[in-house]
Amino acid sequence: MSSASSGVLKDIAIERGSYIASSNSSTTEKRRSNGTKEAPPWKPNPHELAIMLSLALISLMVSLDATIVITSLSTIVRDLGASSTGGFWIGTSYLLTCAATMPFTTSLSSVFGRPPLLLFSLALFTTGTLLCAVSHSLALLLAGRCVQGIGGGGIISLSLVIFTDIVPLRFRSKYYGIIQGAWAFGTCIGPVIGGVFVEKASWRWVFYVMFPFCGIGLAAVGGLLTLKPKTESLGEKMAKVDWAGGVVFIASCTSFLVAVSWGGTQEPWESWRTIVPLVLGALGMLATGLWERYGAKQPFLPGSLFYCPSAFSAYFGATVQGFLLYGVLYYGPLYFLAVHLLSPISAGVSILPTTLALVPASVAVGAIVSRVGNFRWAVWSGWVFTTLAHGLMILWDVHTSTAVWVVIMIILGLGHGLVLNAQNFATQAIAKPKQEGEAASMYAFLRSLGMALGVGVGGSVFQNVMKVKLGHFHLPLEIASNAEAYIETVKRMPVDSVMRVQVLESYVYGLRGVFGLFCGMAGLAMVASAFVGRFKLDKELESEHKLAENRWSRGLNNMA
Repeated sequence: MSSASSGVLKDIAIERGSYIASSNSSTTEKRRSNGTKEAPPWKPNPHELAIMLSLALISLMVSLDATIVITSLSTIVRDLGASSTGGFWIGTSYLLTCAATMPFTTSLSSVFGRPPLLLFSLALFTTGTLLCAVSHSLALLLAGRCVQGIGGGGIISLSLVIFTDIVPLRFRSKYYGIIQGAWAFGTCIGPVIGGVFVEKASWRWVFYVMFPFCGIGLAAVGGLLTLKPKTESLGEKMAKVDWAGGVVFIASCTSFLVAVSWGGTQEPWESWRTIVPLVLGALGMLATGLWERYGAKQPFLPGSLFYCPSAFSAYFGATVQGFLLYGVLYYGPLYFLAVHLLSPISAGVSILPTTLALVPASVAVGAIVSRVGNFRWAVWSGWVFTTLAHGLMILWDVHTSTAVWVVIMIILGLGHGLVLNAQNFATQAIAKPKQEGEAASMYAFLRSLGMALGVGVGGSVFQNVMKVKLGHFHLPLEIASNAEAYIETVKRMPVDSVMRVQVLESYVYGLRGVFGLFCGMAGLAMVASAFVGRFKLDKELESEHKLAENRWSRGLNNMA
């Protein structure tokens, strides 16, 4: 038998073994219910709980920063004298750098330790925030957003990975609800807070508000996070880092995402400015994959995570959820701003029904999964709700009533809430022993990659579909290229103006194209979720990063 065939059979055997192990685990639970004494559930000590809450706080900060600029972009662009293209990159530059650098940052933390890399990420985020807050030019603001993105990517991925160091798998989904709920809450309230600052104060407050979070985060992480890696010399640690793979991957991923972001909007898809970075980026990422598989001694992108169909399905779902969630958070408010002509605050408030459903659903799913030992029901039902909601959003038009879109946003929130925690947990349950941290990192990266793709691809679809309608009405096609800035022009048109009606219909048409794309992506993820199998949840906690005692931890634990 060939080695390839042997490998495939081995992977199938592993997945079947997971089914059997899960079945045995279920049998054991039944026996316990019949009178056998059950071991007490794991609970965090005060030190561990304080770490979780600190990670939730900085995750809220990072997610808030990613979306708080959505409802303030037009004001920032106007104040800095920039173009609509510049406004687009204020949001996109953050997402690109966040996704591109995330895997390598997490890999460095496995070698040099979680606390130094998390503190470094917090310091970068703080520096980037300062640059944004004091900027008086678009160039400095974009530089600040890129630095923020690098720091934010490290914070997001390391926060998820640290949970795998301190919480056993069976109970991880329950406590992941703390950090995932905080991340989702910050993501969804960002547009509201951004709208308030723009209307009541200054757009610079969308960055000033981050400084208290940064200060608390730096102090808490520095004092509480006492995880220590395996003791090694500096030379041994440096030799473990896959520097070549990391550099090539970051450059390639950035090139690919830049091309996807401006393809069809700033530059035509057939332009060499789109094709060259797109091809170079794709080839570079392919080369990185081959290097990681055959050349790297310590690969930072372990291909062994994708050892079975369930793994491919789970990671595909993570990518699609990032694509959809950030896509809706960018183009949902655009619907309320451009079609209903709401103020930035009101547009942000319109997203709140999704938040009010998403956060409780995510927390509840975590608790239920830990209790029943099964995550598949949440993944399956979550994708059904998400697909349904995006399908209903295609029906939105100029006259859609508040009651209708509120119900649809609630369904959308329930869907994403069910998927958010369960999808992350699934990737770790599927992972092989001692790879749960790497699985959490891969999940965070692919979700962030999806976010960047969702905003970029969504923008391309919106502009090109809107241009079709504008052409039908013989209106200037440039309106689509400057859609956000043109909203103020629409507001000044007479209510009964034919042109106003036609422009609003063009906005609706463009957004229907986006929501149709989102519905199709959600449907693909729903189909893929059927391939997620059942896996053993009662794994032993295995990590080389151990919590050590210090003055803070002793004080907290003595208070218990």
